[in-house]
Amino acid sequence: MEILKKLNKKYIKWIIIFVLLIMIVTSYALNLGKIKDRTINGIAQMTIPFSLIVNPKNIDEDIAPKAISLNNGDMTKAKQQAINLVSTINDDYDNTKELSFLSNQQEKDLLKKVNKQSHRYIFKMTLLNFGKDLHGKYITVSCNRYDDTKTIVSYRYRLYHKGDSIISAKYLNSKSNKYPPQYVLDNIALGKSGTDQAQAFLQRLKTAIINSNLTATNANEPGNFNQISINLGLNPDKSNSGLFFLARNSNSRVSNSSIVGYQISDVPRYTRIYLKQLSKEDSFYYTLTFSRNSGRFINFQKGIISTDDQNK
Repeated sequence: MEILKKLNKKYIKWIIIFVLLIMIVTSYALNLGKIKDRTINGIAQMTIPFSLIVNPKNIDEDIAPKAISLNNGDMTKAKQQAINLVSTINDDYDNTKELSFLSNQQEKDLLKKVNKQSHRYIFKMTLLNFGKDLHGKYITVSCNRYDDTKTIVSYRYRLYHKGDSIISAKYLNSKSNKYPPQYVLDNIALGKSGTDQAQAFLQRLKTAIINSNLTATNANEPGNFNQISINLGLNPDKSNSGLFFLARNSNSRVSNSSIVGYQISDVPRYTRIYLKQLSKEDSFYYTLTFSRNSGRFINFQKGIISTDDQNK
């Protein structure tokens, strides 16, 4: 009897295990469809990075360059300050005949060029533009060299300043013409500067490129951007190429560029916003132009466009 009891317990144990296995298998079979549905729904709800959809080979890296602040206060006052600085420079030069806004070496180098021949002299300085870049606020001046001919040579310097004090100078280039250059004028109202609208406009521009799907791998030729230029109110003839290169050199979010400077002049009456774009291999520059006559952005061009190089 004792042996039978032990056998019965052993069988009962196996029967219980067998029943449990059947219950588990049955439960899995009955819920398999639901498991599949939940799996499919879960996959459908996953967020796939936009960069992988637009360009699977382009995994975004946050490589946007350092940007400047466009919170610059009253730009009309900034213009008057630039005019006053040049007026002070001219007064000092008239009184001392020294170019005190340059370093000693810069002054020596300039006077060496001027005095290379007789009858040459610096008459006065004129204002080409004013603005800001990563080094700070600046004015650009022309040191105008006269001689016994009708040709005037313009030696151009970028002068960085804090308030009314010049803190450094950088030589840019020289140009020749019959008239001294002056592109910022005291008697022309600044008007709306455009700097406070630049960030919002560039966001519209980048969104338009993304929505068009004309990013890196799909930007084939400048003509593809004709409608985008028109929609943004830009001149297509001057802007298609700039938009093309911005898109072709962009990451999928068109987020690898920043505003790195602006420059204001009265002739022409433009505010120019400068962008720098970084890739893994190189950097690129663009100019967004705001017409203060029409009060709107008119051009987006590749490269730096400035009165620094203008000659008239």
